[in-house]
Amino acid sequence: MKIERLPLDADLKKHLIDHVYDIIGYIQETHNDLGPGMPEYIYQEALTKVIKEHGILPEKEFQYHPVFHGEPLESYLRMDIMVPRDKGNVIIECKAIKELGDRERYQLYGYLRGSGYPIGILVNFGTWPKAEIERYYYNPTTKEIRAF
Repeated sequence: MKIERLPLDADLKKHLIDHVYDIIGYIQETHNDLGPGMPEYIYQEALTKVIKEHGILPEKEFQYHPVFHGEPLESYLRMDIMVPRDKGNVIIECKAIKELGDRERYQLYGYLRGSGYPIGILVNFGTWPKAEIERYYYNPTTKEIRAF
């Protein structure tokens, strides 16, 4: 399985960037305030607090039961943060490591595919001077994930 970096339709890309613009700002605000060196759960809590301060009600440690053969499984995915949006919920996967790798990307891909949510943000708070942020779009029809 490969994460594609193929170009998206220009209108779709603009829509996606607009859809997560404020969330990216909240991530940067959290990183600017805390800097690197904290455990992952501290960043999750702080980012959830920042998002709530802006009038959005995210769910930390969001649990989702994937559907298999038309039925929800008893097992569930536990995503760091889910931000509800009218045009598609956003999953935020937080890390506090030296650098992001394919393992972290595939984890987020599994969450996108398992939930069917269209947008995922992978953020690494363990870097300086900025947080490492990757944005992904999942198309449930083609089962493709693309960076944007």
